[in-house]
Amino acid sequence: MKIEDFAVTTPVFKLEEFFHGKLKGWGTTLSRFGAFENRFTIDAEGIYDPKAHTLALKEVYRFDDGHTDTLIWTIIKRSDADYEGRESLIEGLAQGSQAGSAFNWKYTRAVPAKDGSKTSFGFTDWFWLIEPTVMAAHASLTKLGIEVARLSAFYQKI
Repeated sequence: MKIEDFAVTTPVFKLEEFFHGKLKGWGTTLSRFGAFENRFTIDAEGIYDPKAHTLALKEVYRFDDGHTDTLIWTIIKRSDADYEGRESLIEGLAQGSQAGSAFNWKYTRAVPAKDGSKTSFGFTDWFWLIEPTVMAAHASLTKLGIEVARLSAFYQKI
């Protein structure tokens, strides 16, 4: 799948518009072989500064085993279709591209576990705007180039 495949799809997904404001999300994680691992909820809030082309986004993931993971993003819109992001547990920068109803995001992040340990995973995220207030997300998590888990989630603007 390539971002260009979505160039003519609608509604058009603009990351900075969708994530501006409050959102709620729900999702699941499946293992490499398709076994259910967990479910989670997401509370998110973003503020887009159009003058600086910057989205400040906070996401709080609450997993069914009781642990949480908080991501505090600074996302810069570099062009109509290109974005880069920073977050404290990301190695380097997250790189993203948008076309039509889709957004693709790639990065490596140290993910905290319930016991406080962290494991570094490569992420390839896909977001698809379903309607103006609903988005579907899919993430492939890799370790040493091998997919180890898949995450699926839905976000709704509230």
